[in-house]
Amino acid sequence: MPDRESTLIPGLKKVRSSFACLTLVVSALSSAAIQAGEEEGVLDSEFEGRIKPLLEQYCYDCHGDGTSKGEVSLDDPVNGIHKLDNQELWLRVWKNLRSDLMPPAKKSQPNADERAEVISWIQRKVFGLDPANPDPGRVTLRRLNRVEYGYSVEDILGVKFNVNDVFPPDDTGYGFDTIGDVLSISPLLMEKYLAVAERIMAQAIPFEAGRPKAVKIDPGRMRNEKNRSRSARFMRVGSAHRAGTVWEAKTAGRHRLAISYQVVAQSGGKDANATWRVLVDGEELASRPISFEDSRTKSFELELSPVLQEGPRRIDFEMVPGEGATSENIPLAVKVVSVLMSGPSGSISWDSYPESVRRIIDEGPPPAEVGKWGQYARKILRRVATRAYRRPVEEETLDRLIRLARVKWDADGEFVAGIRFALTAVLSAPDFLLRGESPGKGDEEVGAIPLDEYALATRLSYFLWSSAPDQTLLEEAGRGDLRANLRATVDRMLDDPKAERFFLNFVGQWLQIRELDGRVFDTPLLLGIKDGNRARQIFNLYTRQDMMRETQLFFAHILRENRPAVELINANYTFLNDRLATFYGVEGFEGKEFRKVSLEDHPRQGGILTQGSFLLTTSNPDRTSPVKRGLYVLDNLLGVPPPPPPPNIPALENAKEKLGEDATVEELMEHHRSQPLCHSCHARLDPIGLALERYNALGQWREGDQYEVSGALVTGEAFKGIGGLREVLVGPRMKDFHRCLAEKLLTYAVGRGVEYYDAPAVDEIVQQARIAGGGLRDFIYEVVESVPFQKKRAR
Repeated sequence: MPDRESTLIPGLKKVRSSFACLTLVVSALSSAAIQAGEEEGVLDSEFEGRIKPLLEQYCYDCHGDGTSKGEVSLDDPVNGIHKLDNQELWLRVWKNLRSDLMPPAKKSQPNADERAEVISWIQRKVFGLDPANPDPGRVTLRRLNRVEYGYSVEDILGVKFNVNDVFPPDDTGYGFDTIGDVLSISPLLMEKYLAVAERIMAQAIPFEAGRPKAVKIDPGRMRNEKNRSRSARFMRVGSAHRAGTVWEAKTAGRHRLAISYQVVAQSGGKDANATWRVLVDGEELASRPISFEDSRTKSFELELSPVLQEGPRRIDFEMVPGEGATSENIPLAVKVVSVLMSGPSGSISWDSYPESVRRIIDEGPPPAEVGKWGQYARKILRRVATRAYRRPVEEETLDRLIRLARVKWDADGEFVAGIRFALTAVLSAPDFLLRGESPGKGDEEVGAIPLDEYALATRLSYFLWSSAPDQTLLEEAGRGDLRANLRATVDRMLDDPKAERFFLNFVGQWLQIRELDGRVFDTPLLLGIKDGNRARQIFNLYTRQDMMRETQLFFAHILRENRPAVELINANYTFLNDRLATFYGVEGFEGKEFRKVSLEDHPRQGGILTQGSFLLTTSNPDRTSPVKRGLYVLDNLLGVPPPPPPPNIPALENAKEKLGEDATVEELMEHHRSQPLCHSCHARLDPIGLALERYNALGQWREGDQYEVSGALVTGEAFKGIGGLREVLVGPRMKDFHRCLAEKLLTYAVGRGVEYYDAPAVDEIVQQARIAGGGLRDFIYEVVESVPFQKKRAR
């Protein structure tokens, strides 16, 4: 037997080994605990020594020491600022500090360094933001919105298709219809995409493409051989007969017959039915049942088979009476409306094909040998599918597309029919309908990795053109040159006519003017004219369209010339034509074309706050709305919207019951603002809106000292009238305007709302744009070079 020691040694060795491992683990945990404690000590030290005293000094009068104004208590023992995971509270503190809304203007204010210190601490310690490694955020895989879909089809295939007639309006988020979270696809919408793809391709490559012009065959000349008085114009079901004619086939090949007919019926023919046949050279080509229930106009197309040879061919319509059709007097008949015969493809010159066909099949007519069609089609489908999918199409996908094309080649014997069928599948594919963004190479441990250059080209193209990348963009992405030459590419795109889409869609949604022509106003009341026709001659749909065009041209000028972004607010010029100049009261203008006009010596002043598009958007149908105008400025120009109003707030008009019908808008607002529930929000809104009372609800300038209202922003800056308001917005509040502009551009460009973790990226955009001069184009440059635009989350 082995001795006791030799038996226990292996076990002892295992115990000693395990004990050693446990010692190492405990030691490591102790070190980690000590390190964590040190870090926590640093955090406590910084918070207790610097941040908390600043908050106590400037905030506790209203939000501490037993007070909780606005239901915010910073020293609440359960959910106060000592709870770093109470992100809702810290977000409110952070937002109000960034926008100078807190402390209130009448309270003692921290200096710039103190404010920046608290903001930086919140971003680092509470939000965990690392400026050296910003979070690019999450962008949802999304479909093209209907505007992007329409422009993509136009640019890829060369056909304009009215998407508004077939697709419902897109939902919006954060003010834009480019937001991924709202651009989902329902089964019903997918069915629409499939049906619309067929319609688009029938428009891009018409069924008659390559065929000689259709020949009209007059139904009245299609007669019965035995009774010449009978024609295809009216064929009664109660008599077996034919009506036909001889037609000359000029070219051998497949022909197409298009027929439109109407079933004419009265109640006496309810019990009758028949079969109506179409015959070519005595052989039945098709038939249709005829009955009282089918009394409507119908159309159909037929491929003539077998292939017709050159020479005379007879076409007949035959009526075969059925049950209940016992007399010629039965009130049921077929009336042939039209007959069109199209010849085979290949019988006309390539130059006679529609331009859209020659654009798609861009290297000329297909080879005469059918065996070479596949090779030629592969080149065409590779080019078009690459544009549609926004990256090189895979060979396996190309193989499937060629197989689809062959289905039509075998059935119809026409090259263009196969291309049409294959491209219908391309327009129905997820790679076209959905915007996914593939990452490039990168270290997943850093949290954010660059998009590959094709995804970057797609983001850039839909940002500035609302459409798929053009061939130049795809070639730059393929060479890997796009990111290195980004600013030159942006310049090229902004100089392209397609940049008009950016002015239409971004500006139209940011400034809320895209749907202005659908707004309803009481024009006679607002103009003080009893004659409605006269009032509508002064202000009508054309006036609204002129106003929208004024704003678009104004924005485009500042962007293309890289003028300072603040000129959007304080410019001393605008763009007018004679009709809009007359409406505004700008004298001495002639010409129907828009052009830049100085307002240096005109009381109206310039900038978007004085343009009719803004003033109409922020008015009610029968009066101005200082609340809407104030909210618009806070939300769209300063980026500091007030909280939503509480429920059951009485309308402004109700104050007239106490103040009288002659009360001014300013007096009504003052009464409304005096209500406890209303004061906090209206203190922000009303001073801004009342400063814009110089302009009536239709955007016309109003004389009178009563409109020169003094006021102050909630941040403390005082002003008088629209001129003073503009000076404040581009002066002490310029940082808010710049930040708001950057956030709006970024939201529209990347397809998601701006979140707290975007603060470092937004700050960098604003800082670099201001260093470059603060030009509007500088902001575009910085947005497309930012982390949220360039990268995606690694996980």
